[in-house]
This record gives sequence, C-alpha cells and structure tokens, in this order.
Amino acid sequence: MHRSLIVSALSALALTTWTAITPATAREEPTAARATLSVTSQNSDNVTSEKANLIRIAQAQPAAAPPMKKFTVLLPFKVGITFYPISLADQLGYFKSEGIELDLQVANGSSAVVQQVAAGNAQIGVVLAPNTLLGFAEGVKYKAVYDFLTKNTFDLKVAENSPIKKLADMSGKKVGTIDLTRGDLPLLAGLLQKVGLILRKDVQVIALGFNMAVQAQALKEGQVDAINISWNNAVGVEAAGIKLRCISCDDAIQLASETTVVSDDVLKRDRRYIIGFGRALAKATVFAHANPDAAIAIMKKVAPQEQTDAAYTKTFFGAALEATNPRKPGKYGFHDIGGWERLQTIMTTPVGDQPTGLNTKVDVNQLVSNEFIDEFNNFDAEAVRKQAREYKP
Repeated sequence: MHRSLIVSALSALALTTWTAITPATAREEPTAARATLSVTSQNSDNVTSEKANLIRIAQAQPAAAPPMKKFTVLLPFKVGITFYPISLADQLGYFKSEGIELDLQVANGSSAVVQQVAAGNAQIGVVLAPNTLLGFAEGVKYKAVYDFLTKNTFDLKVAENSPIKKLADMSGKKVGTIDLTRGDLPLLAGLLQKVGLILRKDVQVIALGFNMAVQAQALKEGQVDAINISWNNAVGVEAAGIKLRCISCDDAIQLASETTVVSDDVLKRDRRYIIGFGRALAKATVFAHANPDAAIAIMKKVAPQEQTDAAYTKTFFGAALEATNPRKPGKYGFHDIGGWERLQTIMTTPVGDQPTGLNTKVDVNQLVSNEFIDEFNNFDAEAVRKQAREYKP
C-alpha cells in the first residue's frame, strides 16, 4: 500500500480513526446475455409504429442483470445531497437492477479513499481530481471511469459588494479556508500564480474552521477578504446571510473536479458491474433533474438532518443539480480530458517555495477513461423522466 500517498500538497489526513473495511469477496459470475427482441416483417411498410417503438426500447435496454454482488463504495464526505446520485440510485432500485448490492461507507477525505482503494478495502471510490492524480503518480493502479462532478469543486469567492473583481486584486489580501492542510490549497496556489501572486507571501491564508456561519461572519467583518470554498459549503455561507461572488470561475480555467475511481483489478474482473454502476448513477441524475422535488423527498429518507429547513434544502439541491450537469448533453459521466490536463499543469507548476505534491506529469489518458460512456448512457432516458414525473413520495 502506498503510505507515501498524498503528502503536504493534498492534506496530511490522519487515518487513526479509520476502521478497515472488509472487501467484498463474492465470486465472479458469468455475465447474462443481452436480452433481444425480434420483430419480423414481410415489408417495412407493414411494421407498425408500435412495433418500431418496441424495437427502440429493446435496443435501449441494458443487458439482463447478473447475479447480485456486493460492492463497497467509499465517499470522502458524509452521505447526503452532496453525493445524491449514489443514494438516489440505491433508493430507486437502479443498483439492484444492475446486480449491485451497495455497501456505502464514508472515509476521512479523498486521501483516505485513495489509500483504501489502493489497499483493496473498497472497490469503488469518489475522489477529488487532485487526489486522483497524486495517487496515480504514486503508483496506485486505478482508473477514473465516471465524472462525478462537472464544475470546479473549490472556487475563490468574495462578498457580492466587495471591490475585488478578479484574482489579481487579491494582492495583499487575506483568504479564508477550512484548515491549512486540505487539498484545495495547492489549487488555490496554482490559480494565484497564474496572475503572478504567491500564496502565503502575496496572499495570506487563514483557517476559519468547518462552521459556515463563522466563515460568513469573517467575510462580513473583514477578517478575510475572500474564502476558498467548495460549491456545497458555499450554500451554507449564503444561508448564513451573505451573498457570494466568484472571482475564479472563468470558463478558461475549468478543471477536473471529482471523479469515480475503480481499481484495475476490479475493473478487469467486474467490468459488467462497473458499467452497471455508472448507468445507475446516470439514471439517478436524469431522475433528479426531471423532478427535483421527488428527489429531495427520497433524500430525506437518507439524510433527514439536511432537511430541517425546506428553503435551504431546495437551494442546496439546486446547487447539486448544477454540479452534476453532464459536460455533454446526454453523456453522463463524460470526462473533460482538457480539464485534467489543466489541473495537473497547475499542480506541477512550482509555487514559490511551496511544494505542489505532483512532481511530474502523468499520462492522463492512462488514468481517465471515457470508454464506458455509451454503455453508461444505454437506457431509456425518457422512461426515467416519466418515472420521475409520476413519482409519489
């Protein structure tokens, strides 16, 4: 196991509280043959529209589900709206229809997820893209197969009425973050360097903790001039009474954000299940976009503590929907290879005397795969939307 993984650049997360997860050991079963539908006609003019529709539906159906098999899936953060496609797919039976029994666990951050996947203690993990690159550079043999989030995970934001308009305006300013060991800081350092600023030299960084109301107050009182914050935590800051404006959201610097990784061994052994896993995520995302209210009601069963304020929940879920919009229409899970290249360029560029953690570039095409996208999206999306529209909590 790669104990040198994820050094100072992406949080020296302590794993002392981690309890090892026993990997799934269910034996491999042969994949069931794809169901087919044969429609015979003497003349194409005699094929009714109903038959044509049946053909279309049959062609859109995935292969018959293989025998049930348990998969341990690790999240870097708590179960809830942030990772709604996984919980929604489970609640709606999409995983079951693909032969997957979900064992959903939470690790202490993306670094821990990478380490546990590397150790074989989990088959699938949701990981921030920077940690994914670092793990691969350290020799972890896995692939990023499904693009989980399609907008930058972290952005630099200021109060709406702030005189700061762009990154270059941060010279001599203070930026707040949760703590000083997390994975967002190398990205912030890289972005600032693009405009000639050195983090901790030209721009001071201050730890504000996990309480988003405290972060909002720090902005209001001028303790910090900006905050480096994830999309989901930004919702909490705005709920505390301060409207935010992004100064790092330029389309030119869109980066790889958060992905779904699978070890090479598991991908080789359980390819059919991994395709099914991605297809279930795609279906759940389509469902949620078609009927957000139904999705929110389902998620209340999963994480009721997130739904004590209906207005906040609706805003939070709206942000989650935006973060999971596909990069290409109808191509859920599709990775932007350019975004990965831009990310590692930032991570390999020296930032003053601060280490970036990624010493040399990796071959992104060996790490990131779009080969399963067509199969992930091989389902009747309109039927899923219909299910969502007709869903009764």
